[in-house]
Amino acid sequence: AIGAPHYGGFTATTATGNITLSANDSVVQAIDPGGSGRDVTLPDLGSNGQGKVVIDNTADAAEVLTIKDGANGSAIIGTPTQNESAICTFSEGTWVCVVGAAN
Repeated sequence: AIGAPHYGGFTATTATGNITLSANDSVVQAIDPGGSGRDVTLPDLGSNGQGKVVIDNTADAAEVLTIKDGANGSAIIGTPTQNESAICTFSEGTWVCVVGAAN
């Protein structure tokens, strides 16, 4: 799950629309945007919540995943494109992501 204290799981999916994750979703998300850019909104885990998620963009073309902070007005916090991943952590009411090549 994305939310503490139980981290774990792996999900691979081909998106057919935008995605909204919940605290119970897998901590590792391999997402193929399915031919178009997609939004991925991370859950609000509360002011004292903690969480983490790894999002791997498995696109076969230059399709961007726009990661949004569901706890803060859906602010954009990361934009991994083809063959990039984002490592995101949630603490004190805010998500923060680091994006880089998924080699």
